[in-house]
Amino acid sequence: MTHVPDLPDRSGAAAGDLYLTVDAVWNGRRFLGETTFRSDGERLHPVTDVPAHARTRHHRIAGTLFPRLTDHHTHLGLTDQHALLSGGITHAIDLGWIPAVAAGWLTDDLTRPAVAIVGSLLTCVGGYPVNAGWGPPGSSTEVGGEREARLAVRANVMLGASRIKVTLNTVAGETVDDRILRGIVSESHAQGVPVTVHVEGAGQTARAVAAGADQLAHTPFTERLDDALIAECVRRGMSWVSTLDIHGWGDPTEHHRIASDNLGRFARAGGTVLYGTDLGNGPLPVGVNARELRGMLDAGVPAEAVLRSIAGGRPTPEGTAPTIGPRVALVPSPPPEDLTDALPDWLADARGLAVARLAASAHDTNPHDTDSHATRSTEDHA
Repeated sequence: MTHVPDLPDRSGAAAGDLYLTVDAVWNGRRFLGETTFRSDGERLHPVTDVPAHARTRHHRIAGTLFPRLTDHHTHLGLTDQHALLSGGITHAIDLGWIPAVAAGWLTDDLTRPAVAIVGSLLTCVGGYPVNAGWGPPGSSTEVGGEREARLAVRANVMLGASRIKVTLNTVAGETVDDRILRGIVSESHAQGVPVTVHVEGAGQTARAVAAGADQLAHTPFTERLDDALIAECVRRGMSWVSTLDIHGWGDPTEHHRIASDNLGRFARAGGTVLYGTDLGNGPLPVGVNARELRGMLDAGVPAEAVLRSIAGGRPTPEGTAPTIGPRVALVPSPPPEDLTDALPDWLADARGLAVARLAASAHDTNPHDTDSHATRSTEDHA
């Protein structure tokens, strides 16, 4: 018997496409109200109406869709990546692992978050985290000079790194000197990738800023930065990854207090804050971490900025919904009216899944009912 493929109608929809209506969707700038999408099995395309012939394939899903929820600081070799997606994180930045292993996470496995990697962490001979215990051999590259450092940058980029990470941790011992640090930044920028720096110890944030680094892997937590240095971070366009909850995991420490003070002043000065947890470092929730979000709010980061720090995305034209996929995050309720009070717990209900699974669950619930609802399907600072 000859197979006859589904034929698209004039709107571009195939005969077998599903239509899904949700309570709300995040468009990168704000929430839009009830929105309908056409699912082609890979992506969700916003539409203004449902063709008459597709009414039996139109389903309502209770909740709010996000094109992405990103954890900007993870160590995926120390956690369950499948559980991370189920817990709402659709995109993850791995900040240090064995490059050949991490490169394997770049494959488009829709049961895991989409991943970006740094490859190995760059440090001096014997420097952090070589002897910290949390990273296996090969997850750090020890460099003894500027040429070795530049070659290490190139090696990571060749294996798929879309950013480079260097550690400046004087609490744990020696670090690369300023000449090598500038060489790492210069080579990374020549390769078209930004530089993330782990700073720990007095004066290390100032060193990272002076060298031209693009991002701090943690909010500085071992010293209170002066306002002038924070202003310089903002002026240079540097972003900070939050990682507050690692300081006590719900029982805030002195490092948490210092980081919170620095983060609040950075945010008030106009700095770019990114949600990140350092997942793999202690008993952190595998998924969206309500404690991290609450810590950012308590530090004085405005609720809208906290939401953008994890939901991000390039804003669509005002009033229009984005095309979403192949992964999506679904919070099974509409957005709360008071984000400052409700955002952490509300967003922690997010579940990540592939668009194909979302569409299939909606279809299987009741394929002939447009009111049907999809069912919800180490202590070192790395």
